[in-house]
Formats: sequence, C-alpha cells, structure tokens
Amino acid sequence: MSLKTSSAAGPGEETRRLLRVCSYEDRPIGMDSLILMGESLCRVDPGISLHLTIPDAPAPVRAWAETRPEVELSTERVEGLSGSELSGWNIKPSLLLQELDKGWPEVLWLDSDLIVTRPVSTLVRSFPADHLILAEEWVDHEPIPVAEPWGLPSARPIPVVNNCFIRVTQAHRAFLERWKQMLHDLRYREAQAIPYDQRPTHLLHDGWPLIALLECDEFSRLEYSYIRRDGHIAQCAGSSGYRPVHRIMDLFRGLPVLIHGLGRKPWESNPNSSGLRHFLLDLATDVSPYVLASRKVANGLKMNPRWTEARTLPGRILRGATNSHPGMAGLPMAVLHSFEMQLQKLSRSKQKKS
Repeated sequence: MSLKTSSAAGPGEETRRLLRVCSYEDRPIGMDSLILMGESLCRVDPGISLHLTIPDAPAPVRAWAETRPEVELSTERVEGLSGSELSGWNIKPSLLLQELDKGWPEVLWLDSDLIVTRPVSTLVRSFPADHLILAEEWVDHEPIPVAEPWGLPSARPIPVVNNCFIRVTQAHRAFLERWKQMLHDLRYREAQAIPYDQRPTHLLHDGWPLIALLECDEFSRLEYSYIRRDGHIAQCAGSSGYRPVHRIMDLFRGLPVLIHGLGRKPWESNPNSSGLRHFLLDLATDVSPYVLASRKVANGLKMNPRWTEARTLPGRILRGATNSHPGMAGLPMAVLHSFEMQLQKLSRSKQKKS
C-alpha cells in the first residue's frame, strides 16, 4: 500500500521540477534513523519529493510521514527477479528503476543512516546533469580490480566508492538493470550467507558489483562523479573518517551537506568488546558527528532514541564543552585516530620497501 498516492502514478508537471529521493528500511531497530534521515532532509530542502519504502511500517513511521506532505510512504514488499522478495541494501537498483519507470527524470538514493544539513538538490545540481553520482569512500584506497572475477573484461581503474548516495537519470537504466541482475546472481546470493570477513572482495556487498560494472568494457564510457569528503559528506567511519582538518574548516564554512553513520551503528551492542576497548567505543559513539547531528534532529521531533544519549563521563564533558557540535566534540579523538592511522600507513610502506 502506498500512502499519499497522488504521486504514486508518476510526477506531474509541477513535481517534475523536484528531485525525487528514495530510501528503504526493513529492520525494526533502524526505524528511528530512517525517520531522522527523512526529517533532516525535509527540513532543509524544499526541492525534493521523498519516497520511503518500509514493509509493514510501524505506527511511529506512519505518524511521522503524515506530518510531511513531501513524503510518500509505501508499505508493501518489493519483488525482485523471478518473484523473489528483496530486502536490505540489495534493493537499491530495483527502487531506483521503479522511480524511473514512473517517469521521474532523475532519482537520488540515500541510505537511511544519513543526516542532511543542507539541500541535497543544490548539491546534485552542482554536478554534470548526465553523470552517475556516487560518494567518495571514507578512506583513500588504490583501485581494486573486481570486473574480471565477475567474468567482465576490465577497461579502466575505478576508485573505491561508497553507494550511500546514488544519483541516476533515465540514461542509466541499462546500468541499473545489469546491477540488479548481478545482485540476483547465485554466486553473490550465496556469498551473502558467508561471514563478512570471509567473502571474496567482488562479492562483499552490493557496492562491489557496481564498481565492477563501472570498471568493465560494457560501461567504460559511462561518466560518473562523486561527492567528496571535503565539504560534501562526512563519512563517520572510525573517529577520523571525518578528517580533523575538515572539522576545523567546517567551523567556518558550515557542516557537510551529509553526515553518514558509516560502519558500526550506534544502536548496535558491542558483545565482543570489554574493558578499555568497550569504553573507547562508547566514547567514540558519544562524540560521533552522526550521533550528535541525529540528536539535534530528534530534539526537534521530541524523540529521544537511547543511542543518542551520552554513555561516558568524558563524552558528556566533550559534548558540554563544544555545545554538542558534530565536528568539534570528537576532534580530540579524531586527531589521535588520524595520527594512529598515519603510523600504520608508514609501517605498511616500510614493510613493502623491505
């Protein structure tokens, strides 16, 4: 069932000028983050139309969606190839194609663990209109060839990119169809049942088949861009995913357009950590840019997710000293973590030379 179905058949002339945004969530534990993503987007960007697909959406999600005229909520499950049900991150190409089928000229996918601080429609317009747009990954990495393990001739190196942000147009339909097919490939489906750290790189998650397609000869002429860590998106993986220098610069130019809760989620428990490690993880969560930005949005909705509360005394002190600024509260930990990563990088470099 689709609520607010006036836009379900496709965009009218008035709405065609809006940027269509879509997202998905099917984990009960992820519903608060989805509401916060949607609310943050609607607050700052009048140039969007947001379609959320949430099978069997719980009452709080339905109640929030009713307060936002720009939100369309679909509660049915999505079928994939051969009538199989889709879920999780593997649903992305199917939902993007669904929106293109309705006639939207361009569609943006946003992961549900994002907070939006400034208009994404303005950000999208700063890129070439015909480009596929993705996000820069949190860490610098040499291109990893993954086309040939899929049986595809490699034609160009592709940097490791993050698909928390995917802007497509009608010109990208063939690319999305191939991506969708790869996510239904038996090799990929079987790999998803293997522990994450035991999967082959080209089958790790939905992002690697996408990189393989960009790398291969078939789509080697497809032009793409990516939003950057410097000003566009804070990729909050580890304390220094959001770089110390960018945090300081953002004091003057404003927060990044997007803040991404990449990696371990703040609502997840840490059963395998104890002692000092557990304390440091809790402290990192206390000063996480994503958690602090989420808390600000939640306060406006009079929501109080437990995972936004401080867990440690140093975390409460850093929040108080910086007025819970998403970039500044975690700056000391970001500096230390960045220094540690540089030492590790230097050590690996010396090992290669020897």
